[in-house]
Amino acid sequence: ATRRLGETAHVTRIPRDTFTSSSSSSRTHAHARTHARTHAGGVVPAENTMVSSSSSVVASAARRVRVVVWGGSGYVGSAIARALVRHGDDAPSSSSVKSEVDVVCASRGGRAPAWATRDDWSARVTWVAGDALDAQACERVNAGADVVVTAIGVLPFPWMSSEDIIKYNAETNVTPGRAAMATGASRLVVVGASIPPFVPGLASYAKGKAIVEAFARDEFASTVSTNGDETQHGQRRRRSAVVLKPAAVSGTRRAGALSIPLWAALDPARKVLRLVGNSAIMTNAPVPLENVARAAARA
Repeated sequence: ATRRLGETAHVTRIPRDTFTSSSSSSRTHAHARTHARTHAGGVVPAENTMVSSSSSVVASAARRVRVVVWGGSGYVGSAIARALVRHGDDAPSSSSVKSEVDVVCASRGGRAPAWATRDDWSARVTWVAGDALDAQACERVNAGADVVVTAIGVLPFPWMSSEDIIKYNAETNVTPGRAAMATGASRLVVVGASIPPFVPGLASYAKGKAIVEAFARDEFASTVSTNGDETQHGQRRRRSAVVLKPAAVSGTRRAGALSIPLWAALDPARKVLRLVGNSAIMTNAPVPLENVARAAARA
């Protein structure tokens, strides 16, 4: 089953033996909010609703939640980290499910990008170095994590081989995911992609993303944690996974001191595709970066 992730973002929790991915659609930004639904045994949280399930990202006040974001210094990963910090801030202090979220961003450099150091949220994140292709390094970074988010992706540049495109879109996400299984994380959130069939040259990119989605569905979410981790009721915690499948992500991409306004081209394209009204085309419409980040933070 598929849920669309667009300006109205839908996120489905994937318990063991069930799997739902979130792909893109396009709606009016002024009405961007997440709707509450129940599907395949999982709850889709509404924008202003906390989930009180013992396996939820939003935990009870009795414990802190540690979230590791792989690719945390990148375009999408840094936006997710920022959204996680703000998500914790937005929870009402009187709520019985008030979350205390420790956000860890893992990247090759192990530090906040220069542009982010000007924002207060980056000082509230722990930045660590980690090679997403090194299983032992991934386990060290993931140690103690309740939730692991993988947001690593490489665009299929013409000079890259097909093997490298697949490797840097698949293995860089699967390796941290397997490490999350080894260290006892109960939730995996994968930032995948909705690949437009009418765009040529994306076969290897699509294959890499499909490998990660299959891993989340067939490996991570299909087994129960074997590390003895239990809930407060003495029951073994089930693993669950969420795959977000946005199309092109509209926002401002930063490369050093350079800011690239992708939104300048993608936002008009989204508006044009909305006018078409065809659901298949709208599924591949560009998605605002903030919506992808907010959906991941609430997954």
